[in-house]
Amino acid sequence: MESKIEGMGQRIRSWRKDQGIKGYELARRLNISSGSLSEIERGKNLPSASTLASIHLNTDLNVGYVLTGQILGKQPVAPQPLIVEVDDKVFHVVLQKKK
Repeated sequence: MESKIEGMGQRIRSWRKDQGIKGYELARRLNISSGSLSEIERGKNLPSASTLASIHLNTDLNVGYVLTGQILGKQPVAPQPLIVEVDDKVFHVVLQKKK
């Protein structure tokens, strides 16, 4: 049985294919290489905090779903800060979609 973490790439790939988006197109949107996206989708690497932020800002894929595999209800959810820990430093990031 896969963990929620291991399924992150599979959830991204499944969403991408459901949307009819080619790998190189999504990679361009996320500002990462096609190879990096491929490694994420195959579970070889996890998406970085900046890649998750880019998913949030540049797609309609729910980052909460990517991270947990759980789909929230249809009710709007108030924006929540994303807490990112890098090298023992904790950053609070509030993500907003571009208008």
